[in-house]
Amino acid sequence: MNAVLLAAGLGSRLGSLTRDLPKALIPVGGRPLLAHALAFAGRLRPSRIVVVGGFCFPLVQEALAQFRGDLPIELVENPRFRDGNLVSLLTAKPLVTEGFLVMNVDHIYRPAIAAVVAPEVDRVTAFIDIDRKLGDDDMKVERGADGRHDRIVAIAKTLTKFDCGYVGMTRVPATMLGRYWDEVDRALAEEGRAIHVERILARLAKTADAPACRDISGHGWLEVDTPDERAGAEAALASGVWG
Repeated sequence: MNAVLLAAGLGSRLGSLTRDLPKALIPVGGRPLLAHALAFAGRLRPSRIVVVGGFCFPLVQEALAQFRGDLPIELVENPRFRDGNLVSLLTAKPLVTEGFLVMNVDHIYRPAIAAVVAPEVDRVTAFIDIDRKLGDDDMKVERGADGRHDRIVAIAKTLTKFDCGYVGMTRVPATMLGRYWDEVDRALAEEGRAIHVERILARLAKTADAPACRDISGHGWLEVDTPDERAGAEAALASGVWG
């Protein structure tokens, strides 16, 4: 498996914290968000980790040199980092040689979640949970009725009918690579470059290749989009019960 870490964004909602620093390098619990993401990805023993940088790319490059360790990391630059992060994923495509996991680096996952993510998948698979109370800016998911809770029916922040939330990770098996990348190309051609990776899940949900779901409920994870969320993440990591 490959892992693709989307680390190109500006993080404008973090205000002055990201004026001169990319979101991926915002420190939380004494480590940059990117370091947390790499540590989690490393638990999955991927054959390659592709990090896609963009905003303040030289800083990301410099930081990786300091904490990459022995991880099999490849760094690529997305100069169009102001577009949606689907463009960042497409930037990684030439280095993706097998089935892959795509992750947002503004999420921090408990180490135990790796055991849920690691088993093989046979469909495009989105990771979800039912633990959180979802707000306007959260990615909501409606799963299939009649016992088909293992399939996505719809995914969007604007859903009014939903039963769980997306947690920022998707796996694409090797058998679905062609189908997935074809949908990426169609989505960019039809919807423009401002879209995000979740749009591929939404588009596939309307086809015979509807994505599967895998539930990480009960573990807990953190998202860092705003100063308040960063403060909450700092408190959670400082509590001593996170690992």
